[in-house]
Amino acid sequence: MIAALARSANLVLLAPAGRDAGDDAALVARAREGDPSGFDEIVRRHHKRVYTLACRMLHHPEEAEDVTQEAFLNAYQRLPQLREAESVGAWICRIASNLCLDRLRSPRRHTEVPMPAPELAPADPATADEGTAETVERIRAAMAELPPKYRLAVVAYYLRGHTYEEAARLIGVNVRTFKTHLYRARQRLIAMLEDPTQTREEPP
Repeated sequence: MIAALARSANLVLLAPAGRDAGDDAALVARAREGDPSGFDEIVRRHHKRVYTLACRMLHHPEEAEDVTQEAFLNAYQRLPQLREAESVGAWICRIASNLCLDRLRSPRRHTEVPMPAPELAPADPATADEGTAETVERIRAAMAELPPKYRLAVVAYYLRGHTYEEAARLIGVNVRTFKTHLYRARQRLIAMLEDPTQTREEPP
């Protein structure tokens, strides 16, 4: 239903860019051996992916950049702990998603006016009529109202194109829990799109 809404609104869904896992593993090996250019290349390859994830979660570009930098710093410091070097990009995304969730849970975090969600943009502005623009805006608003763990489930599965297993691993839950989050996210999005007066409720 959510994917169908996106297609009907003529939206572009940003899928993860393909990476050469062998190259990533080689870069990790170089970084572990003390070659700074190895980790510099990891940052260059995966910065956009991590930053986009943080933007989708936080709806605030400056906070997203802070999280992105912190995620790469944490990754560099914990590089010896990485078991699957070929999955370094997904590993850094998982670090970033946890940092985002920490910020979203913080009682000190001020409520920000959501920025236009980077994952939702008209595929062809020349063909985007008033009805399409309204649908896009409603989807953006509904996404912003989702509790963090449900929003992350939608981003990981529908907008990043991960499988259930990949998305669950990224978020740090088992597949059954992830499917539950995704199901509840879909139900809430559908309800909010059908009735915009509904407000966010925290998950049980």
